[in-house]
Amino acid sequence: MQTINISNVLGHIGSDPQHTQLPNGTLKTVVSIATNIGSGDRQKVQWHTALFWGKTAEVAAKLKKGDALFVSGYVDYRKWNDKETGQPREKTEIHVQHFSKVENPMQTINQINILGNIGADALFKQFGDNAKTTISVATNIGSGDRQKAQWHTVIFWGKAAEVTAKLKKGDALFVNGYIETRKWTDANSGQNREKTEIHAQQFSIISGQVGQISNQNNETSQQQVGYGNIQEHNYSHHGYDQNPNDFDQDSSMPLPY
Repeated sequence: MQTINISNVLGHIGSDPQHTQLPNGTLKTVVSIATNIGSGDRQKVQWHTALFWGKTAEVAAKLKKGDALFVSGYVDYRKWNDKETGQPREKTEIHVQHFSKVENPMQTINQINILGNIGADALFKQFGDNAKTTISVATNIGSGDRQKAQWHTVIFWGKAAEVTAKLKKGDALFVNGYIETRKWTDANSGQNREKTEIHAQQFSIISGQVGQISNQNNETSQQQVGYGNIQEHNYSHHGYDQNPNDFDQDSSMPLPY
């Protein structure tokens, strides 16, 4: 079953890239990219961890702090238990498939598109005049025996929350929104924790098989119920493409945390 998991980020690099070679010879470069969320006094910085592999890792290693960079790839929520405390940990990373250096961008981009099936009935909460619905959406990454499910936590507010509150386990849903990673200190363990959520800006409830959304002009198009608006960003760039099959993402790779 085909699903969608695509993140597009345009921002400035916060520090010089970390370039390493894994024991199996695979080259890896880690780049931290800053984007902005909100506006005015409520604006805050959102940091994204981008991973480059193989030949493109060599190119990305030449980037510098302050460079403006556009990346597109799939999001991986890596989870593990802390060896010292046994507490669950989570790290969100973008595995880059396309990227380009951008000159003097006018704004940042923090965008994600997912299409998948809902893993449990929607969780609805009312807060005075506002409402919130939380939904867990599953997408697939990898292929064959190495395919695994990726679970995205999606947040809906207001009218959208009321509409999506009726969704059930197994329903197919397309979401366009932005990524926000919340960080806090666990009151019990004192450990630093983080949780990544997608704040939906546009969504469609899909009727039919996942991965077969058709053009509205197509007579056999599927039925969709869509809500919300999203601002499109137009920009030009020259960049690099990375085929995910060009490198071996060994599941036994040592973790940096």
